Amino acid sequence: MEGIIQLEHYYHRSKERVKDLGEVFTSEYYVEEMLQLLSTERDFAWSNEEIAFFEPCCGHGNIVVALFLKRAMAFFTKSLLYNARDYAAYYAVANAIHSLWAIDIDPENIAECRTRLFNASIKFLLDKLALTDFKTLIAQDRNYLAHLLCAIQWHVHENEMLSAVTNQSKLPYSNAQKTKLSAEWVALNKHQPINFDLTWIDFFEKKARKNVIPMIFKQAIKFLELELTAGSDKFDFARGIFKSDGNQYVVDKGKETCRRI
Repeated sequence: MEGIIQLEHYYHRSKERVKDLGEVFTSEYYVEEMLQLLSTERDFAWSNEEIAFFEPCCGHGNIVVALFLKRAMAFFTKSLLYNARDYAAYYAVANAIHSLWAIDIDPENIAECRTRLFNASIKFLLDKLALTDFKTLIAQDRNYLAHLLCAIQWHVHENEMLSAVTNQSKLPYSNAQKTKLSAEWVALNKHQPINFDLTWIDFFEKKARKNVIPMIFKQAIKFLELELTAGSDKFDFARGIFKSDGNQYVVDKGKETCRRI
């Protein structure tokens, strides 16, 4: 990666969360203004695959989803110059997810961020592939959707920002002592450094070279086979996004989600 762009913004859902977690809401207007600033940087391009974005306090995903949409659209437009529309859509979502990392100290924030990101990913695919139901999308490429579930679970996860970005022996623990909440989290969960070079697909291919299929991928396949109604709780973030209407599967609250982001 040529660079990691860190986006240090915070969110809140209540006065208690502001007090306990230091969350401050960033409206979509300011999110857009911030992302527009990046566009003015010399040599910056949303379609640059060598850039990764890191959101150290992702909250419920306001910035993460906006970033994903800009990246996905840029990758899609770039890919259309050389590839068919269907390939471009799959390529765009995969690259947008694999060049995006987001963490938060609060598991509720992570669950909501994952849900919103998965929802946005599916809606993007349905739009670009000219599909109207999720069941058809599963039938077209179940393995791809299993990878999407795993990638979101891998790239958006609970972690502590003051310690996660370093792999030195003592520095992560001293950094975590700067706030009571961080110190408590690291004491309970230990130091969990992020390897920005090990994306989900890199991890999967590394295992595949040893003829090993990661268990989480098998669980994702099973989850899709059971049509999101059962299976591993690792993918709870994907439950409830879709509702069944006969044989049709539609994105639940899709329009509302689009307005929010």
